[in-house]
Amino acid sequence: MIGIFGANGFIGRHLAQRLQSRGRKFKAISRHFTPDFVAAHGGSAELVEANFADPLAMVSALDGLDTVVQLVSTSSPGMQNLHSVADIRENVIPHVAFLQTCVAAGVRRYVFLSSGGTVYGPTNDVPIREDSETNPISSHGLTKLMVEKYIQMHGRVDGLDYVILRLANPFGPGQHYRKAQGLIPAILGRHQEGLPVKVIGDGSARRDYVFIDDVIDAIELAVGEPRAARGIINIGSGEARSVSEILGAIEDILGLRIEREYVDVRKTDVAISQLDIGRASSLLGWRPKTPFRTGLERTLAEFSPAPRVAR
Repeated sequence: MIGIFGANGFIGRHLAQRLQSRGRKFKAISRHFTPDFVAAHGGSAELVEANFADPLAMVSALDGLDTVVQLVSTSSPGMQNLHSVADIRENVIPHVAFLQTCVAAGVRRYVFLSSGGTVYGPTNDVPIREDSETNPISSHGLTKLMVEKYIQMHGRVDGLDYVILRLANPFGPGQHYRKAQGLIPAILGRHQEGLPVKVIGDGSARRDYVFIDDVIDAIELAVGEPRAARGIINIGSGEARSVSEILGAIEDILGLRIEREYVDVRKTDVAISQLDIGRASSLLGWRPKTPFRTGLERTLAEFSPAPRVAR
């Protein structure tokens, strides 16, 4: 049985939907489940409301699981380095405790979603390979890298079978702007509020964006592919697009003009993040199937372009 930790988040919801559609048994773990999640999965999956930072609750949640997909995170790159101590307290210490519990419980495979956009830091090595240097300049990236190292340690010392997926910027239907994370929902949310979109710098910063269905494909493969054992694998589109390009594409699809407000560059952002996805092809047999434009159109299909009146 597969356990999805952080099941009520953007990626977790899509993974739960996919597993249910395939008739796979899974347990969904989250601090809280919304009524629509309970309605969709309460009859087919075991739903466990538990705090990831509660060791005893996690012991109980792991009962009967042989595979863990760990999606829990309370930080984001947008938080910059303003809460580094809290970041360690909330995203490193509980994860270390959870890993120890997984080892004791005999978890067969541990799939961790890391950050392909922040663990590497500034680099001229583009597209970025998994063996590129890791010099994160944000607390978010550094905590992800620390967790990666603990996972690798347990792999070497305790025989934990793991797969680390360094994920680019996922997007798709059902992604809501929160925690200063997600460019596309941030653009749509600001526009709906009648506010200008804040563009950092001149809009030339380039990022790798990957559609959610392709992300779920990669997670499914990581759960069961023997070749991926103890692998670190980039998951992205292999392409980079600027903020200005994203804004232009949204305007073109929706047929409207989005107001911009240009703000200062943040010290914790890199100029470009574009992942090399060759290893995903060789170890997982995975490549993204969804062209960016197609994914964006599907994302915008549920969006109401009429802005609310600002007061």
